[in-house]
Amino acid sequence: MKNTALWLLSLLSLLGCASPAGPHRLWIDSSSHTDDLPSWAEGTRVIWENDGKVLVHSSQTVRGDERVNGCMDLAKLDAKEIVLSELASDVRVSVDNAQQTLSENAEVVLGKVRTGELQGRVVGMRHTQQYFERYRVAGTERIDCHVLSEMSIEDYNRVKRGVVDKIQQADARIKEAVTKKQAKFFDE
Repeated sequence: MKNTALWLLSLLSLLGCASPAGPHRLWIDSSSHTDDLPSWAEGTRVIWENDGKVLVHSSQTVRGDERVNGCMDLAKLDAKEIVLSELASDVRVSVDNAQQTLSENAEVVLGKVRTGELQGRVVGMRHTQQYFERYRVAGTERIDCHVLSEMSIEDYNRVKRGVVDKIQQADARIKEAVTKKQAKFFDE
């Protein structure tokens, strides 16, 4: 009886080790018709500089019965949101380094920058590469869309100047700090 119990316990533990940890991802199709992500879409980099350009990797996932074009459009919107969030963070760090605090009005403006509600916000951004892959996990089909966008450092700084101008309009103390060069917003 003990031997049978030990044998059964050993068998169950072996089966437990051999069973998959979770649902498997079954690749169906992709832009390149292979199961390999492009190098720019691999890893965790979202925004980085390279050769005088700001590069942005954005992605979006939709149900398998959705259109790929709609998924790509959502990823392109995410690219703009990533840039705006990065700009808002840069401005906030610069304000904090100048030992200033934002007024309530400036906080509202900064919040609008993050959510992309300011008009004419991102100039010079081009979406240079796209990649999608369709796959199935546990019977559910999904589409991952990846977009690589780029803009020149000059365009990035131009958009940043627009953000700083809006914040200066909302907070006179920030305008004074910029005028006295207490807050460094640009690498000039």
